Amino acid sequence: MNIFFQTFGCKTNQYDTELLRARLESGGGVATDDYRRADLCVVNSCSVTAKAEQECRQFVRRLLRENDTARIVVTGCYPSHAPKELSDLSPRVEVYSNKDKENLPACLGFEVAPDVWGLSRFAHRARAFVKIQDGCKAPCRYCIIPQTRPDYWSKPVDHVLNEVRDLVDSGHGEIVLTGIRLGLYRGATPTGKKCDLTALLEKLVALAGSFRVRLSSLEVTEVPDKLAQLAADTDKICAHFHIPLQSADDEVLASMGRWYRFDDYKDRVETLRRHLPDVAVTADVLTGFPTESDAAFENTYRRIEALGLAGLHAFPYSTRPGTVSADLHPLDRSVLQVRTRRLIGLSDHLKARFRGRFVGSRRVALAEGNGEGWTDNYLRVAVPGSVPAGELVGVSVL
Repeated sequence: MNIFFQTFGCKTNQYDTELLRARLESGGGVATDDYRRADLCVVNSCSVTAKAEQECRQFVRRLLRENDTARIVVTGCYPSHAPKELSDLSPRVEVYSNKDKENLPACLGFEVAPDVWGLSRFAHRARAFVKIQDGCKAPCRYCIIPQTRPDYWSKPVDHVLNEVRDLVDSGHGEIVLTGIRLGLYRGATPTGKKCDLTALLEKLVALAGSFRVRLSSLEVTEVPDKLAQLAADTDKICAHFHIPLQSADDEVLASMGRWYRFDDYKDRVETLRRHLPDVAVTADVLTGFPTESDAAFENTYRRIEALGLAGLHAFPYSTRPGTVSADLHPLDRSVLQVRTRRLIGLSDHLKARFRGRFVGSRRVALAEGNGEGWTDNYLRVAVPGSVPAGELVGVSVL
């Protein structure tokens, strides 16, 4: 059976798709990049924004239109949030929530190998993602994810270590640890002892081989001093921390249901810089929250500019039915567009300023096999085309 896979959303979703691919292949499935000739199309969806759900619906309609015989399965956060919106598209669309993912192969009629609990390769990538945590119960009033992924889960420590060993042996020079709340990792050791993220990293950096570990995203309250010190003591942890900010205005943060204030965020950034002078700190910023006044936005803009982050992922607020903020009156769409464009412009400025610090320096980059790569502190650089994808190599920043 030929199977086409499509993923929307975060790195955790991308890992889930890759693991599902491995499990279905162990049961006789054959992955294909051509959805028009697939017998089964699996769409792993995202619900973090209304746009993400819209893109998923559009793609499912394309599958229905251009492949009139394939079985079409949609899983992930969208079916966990609003399954009827998807099933109403067509009787051919089958929906499975995040809770159904573990048993999805059996639901699809596959007998999979019992030992496929992790990955030994990550298709078409120099870096490999490893999901070590799932679940979120944060009080953010705009977010639907605590409803679509409410259950905390952490991968056992020995499973993480074995999976990373296998992926490094397969030629992946960078391992990206991912989770919905990565900083809440509490994996069990074989003796039953709980291991937090820093303790897990201590075990990972002790593994043999030429590789490095990148952390996908951490909340600001999940970046302890001991983690910063560990990253400073080894070259196996990337000097790049993505820490969602959402707003730099304290009143907006409070109305969002975020549990820290800007000074808390600033403190963590300064701590990281003391330990890692070359560190790149990037952030998510959600603009246009219904309580964000013009003055609050300008406060956010000024504070981010002064803090000198290495880049932003700026996106506009969208109402998520079922969340606390859904009852708030949204701002005019034109206001959201103007503020988002300004933050994107600020991000471009911050990236250029950060990169300018390193022009002429030597860094270690992960080759992607196309003449390009990424440094440990997330600079895009040129890499000799002869260097195999997945290999770590010294380069000059131009």
